[in-house]
Amino acid sequence: MKRFCALTALLLLGMNLAPCQEEWGILLADPVYRIISVDGDASDWDGVNPAYIDTIGDQNGSPFDFAAVYIANDENNLYIRISFAEIAPFGEWGWLMNVVFNTDLDAGTGYSFAGLTGSEFFIQSGGVFDQRSGQNFVDVVEQNADNNWGAFAFADTAPYEETLDVEIALARDLTFSDDENGLPGLLNPDDSPLFEYPDFIILFEAENTDYAAVEFMPNANPAGGESGLLYEFADKPAQVPAWDLY
Repeated sequence: MKRFCALTALLLLGMNLAPCQEEWGILLADPVYRIISVDGDASDWDGVNPAYIDTIGDQNGSPFDFAAVYIANDENNLYIRISFAEIAPFGEWGWLMNVVFNTDLDAGTGYSFAGLTGSEFFIQSGGVFDQRSGQNFVDVVEQNADNNWGAFAFADTAPYEETLDVEIALARDLTFSDDENGLPGLLNPDDSPLFEYPDFIILFEAENTDYAAVEFMPNANPAGGESGLLYEFADKPAQVPAWDLY
């Protein structure tokens, strides 16, 4: 499916325009321009409304019970703040939580997360992994002690410890690396930017210790269908010239 057709289909199906608790489907997140320091201190998110407020107590055996997500950007980075309902062992169990990106707006391409969306790449414990071929992990670089599973890029992430909030910064100019297992005719081939377009769908998934997906943000629709937050990068606010007062 061509990208514009997929986007048109989402619009025709009718998106919810005010994401909040207990909603599901493709939800529209407000674009927010903000410069964030990813240092484990969430105070610079003050004044940013949650893009989604999740149901509490639905983690179903996962160490991660999502409470809310905040999304913002500046010219250089996408910023994400994930809040948990209780202190979560991010440093110990970070590989059980994934931030999933559907950048071509087509649920039928990339790796399928429980049928909720098709992922071109995802973030796990700071590593950025290619999923365009439909495989979960694609080794595009040789694995080593500092790059487990062959991540092709890294996102700034803090803190790596037990926490109520995790901050993530992903550079907007990152490009896909060579993928021997890639598919021909991809919308975003090797060496193209991760964010080919200014809008994308993002989904948050957490697993139990058996690696079964049990917690999603936004919530999965019990009746089935796609799920995620549709975000479009915010432009830098225009500078208003100051006038000297006499």
